[in-house]
Amino acid sequence: MLSIRDSVLENGLRVIICPDAGAPTVTVAVMYRVGSHDEAGLKTGLAHLFEHLMFDNTSTGMEKQYDTYCTVAGGSNNAYTTYDYTCYYITVPSHQLEIGLWLEADRMRHFAITEEALATQRNVVVEEINQNVENQPYGRWRFAMESAAYAPESAYSWEVYGSADDVAAVTMDDAKQFFERFYGPSNAVLCISGNVDATDALAKATEYFGSIEARPNPQNRSPFDPSMLKKGSHVVEPDSVPLPAVFLAFHCEGFLTSDQMDLEVLTTALGSGRTSALYLSLVHEKRIASAAGAYLDRRAHDSLLTMYAYANAPDVTAADLAEALLDTVDSYVHTTVAHESALNKLRTSMAMELQRNRGIADTVAWTTLFWNDPFYVNTIEERFAAATVESVSACAATVLRRADAVRVDVVPREEQAADEA
Repeated sequence: MLSIRDSVLENGLRVIICPDAGAPTVTVAVMYRVGSHDEAGLKTGLAHLFEHLMFDNTSTGMEKQYDTYCTVAGGSNNAYTTYDYTCYYITVPSHQLEIGLWLEADRMRHFAITEEALATQRNVVVEEINQNVENQPYGRWRFAMESAAYAPESAYSWEVYGSADDVAAVTMDDAKQFFERFYGPSNAVLCISGNVDATDALAKATEYFGSIEARPNPQNRSPFDPSMLKKGSHVVEPDSVPLPAVFLAFHCEGFLTSDQMDLEVLTTALGSGRTSALYLSLVHEKRIASAAGAYLDRRAHDSLLTMYAYANAPDVTAADLAEALLDTVDSYVHTTVAHESALNKLRTSMAMELQRNRGIADTVAWTTLFWNDPFYVNTIEERFAAATVESVSACAATVLRRADAVRVDVVPREEQAADEA
């Protein structure tokens, strides 16, 4: 049972402190409720670009020095952007807590990006897109899946990276407006986890963050409506790949309305590891895939239970893979879910996550930001117990409908050309 102290500063910043003397370190995590879903068309990729920019968003004389201060303090840091939130974290020896608080507060305090920093980070992100998507085998399937699964008016219809052209066109005014709209204290959660005294940590957090000017909460966030969902669509993505791969996605509830425990158990049983249903069927039994699995692509308003299979021989077609995936799903809906094995995997994974200061900070900040519940972490075991064989099987029958599957085939370019000839 974690010890948790929950406070709110006068400027609206939620401060959660999780004392844990298990290791002489502390993690300072700041999670903002902003992601690619808060972008608009023609401004895609701004949230991820801004994550990069925030490492340069420091007061005069400190530009590009975040990593230097962190390293000298004996720490490590990173950040990540999702569809619905962005998180920054720094882990330092516990006696260096103030360094972490100072660095994070400094970049929340005011907009201080230079033209040089903007130009540099635009180039960095464009190159990241080129390297990880455009020039990566099978790299474009997620872009294809977003547009196949969501109507163009949905902000889920583009990937978190966004378009390289959009990123390259971001202006200083775009960046400043983004900061002022989303990077206010009341749109964030600060979580301090580790070897600290709760009273002292709160006093220090107040000292560094309390004087930051309050800003209005973001208004008119990107709308979401179930009518934006596309089901049963099928697209073919030619790529420089040696063999076909197929990706299937099923729409399911978003995390704003559910803790998704049944979905997590279902996804784990269906496609996590070499004992999962998909791996056993396609790799071991049918021997048509080199890899097969599934994962839950969690989003606030609508998640995707996504499964995949990569062909293991030239004579295996995308149609073969798709049919094998769907056959496995069909049979799985009518059999007893491997409930206990999946639960054990999830329990082990969560236990490992909560052994680390960063894992605690990440989990607690997230449940506070979206569910207003920093104490959720202490009820996880009860929630696991509530995911029964019956509830998970009912979830499978509701979500895994063959006609609703969104399918993306990634095929070799020459194969596509031959089909069209």
